[in-house]
Amino acid sequence: MATMIASDCINCGACEPECPNNAISQGDPIFVIDPMLCTECVGFHDYEACAAVCPVDVCITDPNNIENEEALIARARTIHPETDFGASFQSRFRKGAAVAAAPAAAPQAQAVAAAPVAAAKPVAAPVAAKLPPKVAMPKPAPLKKEPRAKKTFTNEVAGNFAEVANQFSTGGGTLKGLPKLAVLLLQPVIGSFPHSFKKRLEVAMQTPSFTAAGSTGLNIVHNAVLYPLVALAIVAGLDKLDAIFSRDTNIWVLIAFVFAALEGIFRLRDGIFYAKPADEMEFPASIYGGPLSLLAQSFFAKHLGLVRELPIPVDGFYSGGFVDKLERERRYGNVYTVEDRGGAYLVRLEFPRWVPQIGVARREQMPDEMPDYDYDLALRDGQLIVKGKCVDENVRKISSSVGAFPPEFTTVIPFQQRITGFAHQFENKLLEVMLVKA
Repeated sequence: MATMIASDCINCGACEPECPNNAISQGDPIFVIDPMLCTECVGFHDYEACAAVCPVDVCITDPNNIENEEALIARARTIHPETDFGASFQSRFRKGAAVAAAPAAAPQAQAVAAAPVAAAKPVAAPVAAKLPPKVAMPKPAPLKKEPRAKKTFTNEVAGNFAEVANQFSTGGGTLKGLPKLAVLLLQPVIGSFPHSFKKRLEVAMQTPSFTAAGSTGLNIVHNAVLYPLVALAIVAGLDKLDAIFSRDTNIWVLIAFVFAALEGIFRLRDGIFYAKPADEMEFPASIYGGPLSLLAQSFFAKHLGLVRELPIPVDGFYSGGFVDKLERERRYGNVYTVEDRGGAYLVRLEFPRWVPQIGVARREQMPDEMPDYDYDLALRDGQLIVKGKCVDENVRKISSSVGAFPPEFTTVIPFQQRITGFAHQFENKLLEVMLVKA
C-alpha cells in the first residue's frame, strides 16, 4: 500500500464510500486504510479515488511502503476474482503515457523539416481535411416502466392497501382527551423541549393548534418573563426580601432578560441567519428543556407509540462534486418512517431512485434513474422484514465494483405491539405497508 491517511483527517467520511475494495474504515480517532485491501484503485480508475474526494488532502503516499503496478493489480485480481481486468486496465501508472509519446515524435519531425529539399514545381498546399465534429454519445432513454404485478405475501389481510388505510385514516399517535388538552395548554413549557420531541408531538397531535415552531415561539416569550423572575428569586434567596426593590437588583433582571433574548436568537438561527422556512428549521431546546423532556418522556411514551422519522445524513463528496447521502441510505434500506395510526402502523420505505454518478466503466451507457427493485415482505417475531433486490444485471455489475452500493438490502423494523397482518402497495419507488395491531 502506498496510500495512507494523515493525522490531519477531519473524519468527514467522504473517502470511505469511494474505495472499490472497501479498504477504508473508521478508526480511532481517524479513518484508516487497510494495507491488505488497498490497490491505489489500480484496475478501476486512473487516479486514487480517496485522494480525489478528500476535502483536506490527507490521503497521501506512504514513503515507507511503496508498491509497483504489478503488485497492485495482482492484489486487485485476488480481491475481485469475478472481475476480468484484462491487459488494458485503468491505472494511475499509465495515465499520461499516450501524451508522453507524442512529444517524442517532435524531434523527428524537426529533422525532416531541416533536411534540404530538391527544387521542384510549386505545389499547392493541401487543403486540410475537415474532421467530422465529435458527437457525444446520446444518453439512454429513461427506463420504460412496465406495470408491476401485484405481489402477495403470507399474513396479508383481505382487501387492498387503500381499503385498509381508510380504516385507519387518522394520522399520528393516540393523543386524545386530557393528554391532548394538556399539551395544548402547556405549549409555553413544552416548547423548551428538544426539536425531535416536539416533532413527535406535532405528528401525534395532528392539529394546527400545536406545531414545533409555534410552541418554540411561545416558550421564547415565556422565558423572557421566566428568567428575570428567576433572577429576582435568586437575589431574594441570597439577600433579604427588601433587596428585590433596590436599584442594584435591576442589573440582574437586565442580564436575565438579555440572556433570554440571546437564547431565543440562537434557537431561531435557522430562520434569522439562513432564511429557512419554519417547516425546515430546527428548534433546539432551551437551557432547561433537555432535563425537563427526560421527565416528560415517561408520560408521553404510552401515548405517542412508535414514531420514526427519516434519517438526516450529512452531504459528502464524490469525484463529481457533492452527492446526497440520503440516496446512499436508500440503497441500504435505511430511509423509512413509522407512523402510529391508533389501530395500525404505517411504514413508508423509500427505495433507491438514482444510479450513482461514479466514474466506473459503462456508467455513461446507463440511464440516471434506478430501475425498480424486487422486494419481499415477512412478519416474524413482532418484526417487519423487508428485503429489496436490484435485478437489473447492468446495475448489479456496477454495484459489484463500487463501495457503498449494495445490490440488495434487508431492513428489520421492530414493533411494540403484536401485529396480526398487513396490506401493502409499491408505487414510484415508495413501499407503503399498513400493519394492523392485535
